[in-house]
Order: sequence, then C-alpha cells, then structure tokens
Amino acid sequence: MNTKTYKRLLIGLTLIIGQLTCGMVLTSCSSDEDPFFSATENDAPRILNSDIPEGSNGEPATLMSIERSNNFKFEVIVTPMDYTTVTWLLDGEQIFEGKTIDMPIIAGDHILKIVATTTKGLTTSRTCKLIVRPSAGDPYPGNDIHERLVAPGKKATLHGDNMSKVAKVIIGGQEAPATYHADGDYVDYTVPTLADGVYALRLADAEGMVYGAGTIEINANPVYPEPLENVLWEGHHYVSWEKADGDPNKTFSGLQQDFAQLTPGSILAVTYSIEEADGYHQMQLMSAWWTLLPGHEKLEFSEGGTYEYTVTDEAINLCNEQDGFLIGGHGFYVDKITVKKP
Repeated sequence: MNTKTYKRLLIGLTLIIGQLTCGMVLTSCSSDEDPFFSATENDAPRILNSDIPEGSNGEPATLMSIERSNNFKFEVIVTPMDYTTVTWLLDGEQIFEGKTIDMPIIAGDHILKIVATTTKGLTTSRTCKLIVRPSAGDPYPGNDIHERLVAPGKKATLHGDNMSKVAKVIIGGQEAPATYHADGDYVDYTVPTLADGVYALRLADAEGMVYGAGTIEINANPVYPEPLENVLWEGHHYVSWEKADGDPNKTFSGLQQDFAQLTPGSILAVTYSIEEADGYHQMQLMSAWWTLLPGHEKLEFSEGGTYEYTVTDEAINLCNEQDGFLIGGHGFYVDKITVKKP
C-alpha cells in the first residue's frame, strides 16, 4: 500500500468514527427531551405512578390492603425529580417524608394522601385508601353503632376479638382504663370528656403495645338509627299462678335458643293485655329457673301495654346457664314478644 492510499484510508476511517460518535451524542442528547429529566424547578410537579388508582364519586380508591405485621412499602415517581419533596399523610397527620416509604402502620381503614411539593412551592397530591388488617391475636372491636357512637363522660363498652388483651382505651390521644369481662369478651370504660367529633380509636395492652381500632364518634346527644324489629313469638297466652295453662314453661321454653342469640344492647319488647282492670296483674322477665333478669324489677300494672327491656351480657349468660328465658307473673296475656337489634 503506497502512502497516498494509506492516507485516504485513514481519512475514511476518521470520518466513519466521527459519524458514529456524533450519532451516539445525538442519541444521548435526544433523551434530554424527556420531561422527566428536562423539567426545572419552575415547572409544576407531577406524580407519574400509574399504580395509584383513581377514585370515583368523590370516594378514594384502595391503594392496597395489607396485614398489620407487614410494613407499608411504596415508591412514588415524581417530576421535576431533583426539585420535588414528597410527604405522606395518614388520616391527616404527616407520617413520612421521602419518595420511598417502608414503615409499619397500625390496623384500620386509613386515608392516605401523597403530596409532592417543589422548591418553588408548587404542589400536587393523590389521595387513596390504605387498609391495614389486624394480625392474628390482635385485639379489635366490632362496628356496633352503639359502641362507635358514644357520649363524653359516660360508661361505654367495646365487644370484639381478643379483647382480654386490652388494658386501656385511647380516644383522641386521651387514655381511659379498661375493665375486661370474660363472660362476653368485652371491655368497659369511661369515655374521655372531649368535644363532639370523630376521633382515632386505639387500644393498648398491659405492656404498652398500641393497636389501631379505626375511629369512634363522640356526641353529647347521640342519636342512633331505628333498629329493625323481629317477632320472636306471637299469640294470646294467659299467665297465671292459679291455672295450669298459665305455666310459662309450656309456651315460652322455645325462646331459649332465640334469647341466647341476641346481641347485647338489643331491646326486648313484650306486648301484654288484660281482660279485667280489677285484680292483681304482675309481669316478671326471668330465666327458666325463675331468676329475674339483671336490671329488671317485677312490673305491676292495671291496663295493657308494652314493656321494653335492654338485653345485657349478664342476662344472656343467665338464661344460657338456667335453661332459657321465660315470662312469669299473674293475671295478664302475652300477645307478642319482639326484639329490636342495635
């Protein structure tokens, strides 16, 4: 190869290498057109995640459902990436700052708000639900409206699962000692004196472990929805100490199973009538062993009417132990027995 040919070949290779290098530079430069990289601190922030569900009809969608023993883990993609701070709010309270969260969350149905804010103060957010289920063995109360809507300063109860572990009830940050009742797997406590409103409900065990329990509403004058009424018995049965057919054991013994399945707080209503105003008329609610139900006193009357009794755990346990529920007394007819569930 002579010198002239060598020079021509060298120039050609140089041109090819230059073109390749330019192509690589152009390819690299083209990525700068991606707004994720090219956005500046003056641009409005955006949350780019496609895995955050959109809500509907004003209700946020559920981001995920996890068990309390598992950390909540999630990463947010934002732009402008280098100029945006991400904060995480759970039920209105900030719990974390950063683009990737990995932390334990107490049990409950939570409202999660993810807020992206730039260095220039521009902001955007996404709101969704985060459901955290109790772990096995955790104490967690039910959703009885009579236990989730309570009056300040009054005695209240919480039925639920594993309630024997509960030493304190915490409402809005205020603690109230709890007393456990094994006969119904529930605790009672005195509601803290707080203003009307909805508060976070927490339960604490003797070791100080705190468990989420959703929310509870405090209202000085709570109003509960009208309960549904079910008929347990209907007829026209005469109750008397003097006639054999007045023996309540012959008619009401079938209510044993019904009474055992009642919910504490249910209202048992007995509708009764008489044929003669003169004479002695007395009603008593009792077990099959003729023990008066707790909180009930013998009722004397001179005309028909309806008597209501609020069912308690103690009453249910008594009837379970003493062969069921009966209505005794003298000189009246039982026409109907109903129950209004709470």
